[in-house]
Amino acid sequence: MSDKAGKQPGIARRVALVAAAGTLTLGSLAGLAGSASGDAEWRRSPVGTWAVEITFASGTKTERGLFALRSDGSFSLAVGKRTGFGTWQPTADGFRYAFRHYAFKADDTFDFELRGVQEGQVDSDGTFTSTGTGTSLDADGNVQGVFETQVDGERYSLQAL
Repeated sequence: MSDKAGKQPGIARRVALVAAAGTLTLGSLAGLAGSASGDAEWRRSPVGTWAVEITFASGTKTERGLFALRSDGSFSLAVGKRTGFGTWQPTADGFRYAFRHYAFKADDTFDFELRGVQEGQVDSDGTFTSTGTGTSLDADGNVQGVFETQVDGERYSLQAL
C-alpha cells in the first residue's frame, strides 16, 4: 500500500503535464487562427516582408526591391545589387523609416552612399505607400543630390499568399 501511495504523486504530475500540454497546444492553434481584430492589426502593421516599387519624382526611373521591417524596429532592403539597413518606428498616421545603402561601380569601387527617409501608411489590403527623400553622398560625404521618391509595397508572407 505504501508503494502505491508513493507512486500517486508521480501519476498526478504526469496527468497535470499532459493537461497543460493540451491546453498550450489548443491555445497555440487558436492563436494561429487569429481573431478579426488581430488580423486587422496585422494587416495595418508594417512588420513583415514587402515587394516594392520605387518611383522617382523626376519620372526618369523606377526600381524594384524587397524590404523587411522587423518588430524590433530594424529595417533591411535589397534593391538591385544594393543592400541597406535602417530602422523604422510607428507614427500617429502610420510609420517612418530611414536607411542607408552603398552603391559600387562595376569594378567594385565605391560609387555613392544613399540615405533615405520615408513616411508611410499601411492599407488594410496588405499594401503600403510611402513618400520621402533619398540623399546621395560621394565618398567624401559631399551631397550629390536629393531625390524625392514614392515607394509602393505589397506584403508577401505565408498569411498573404
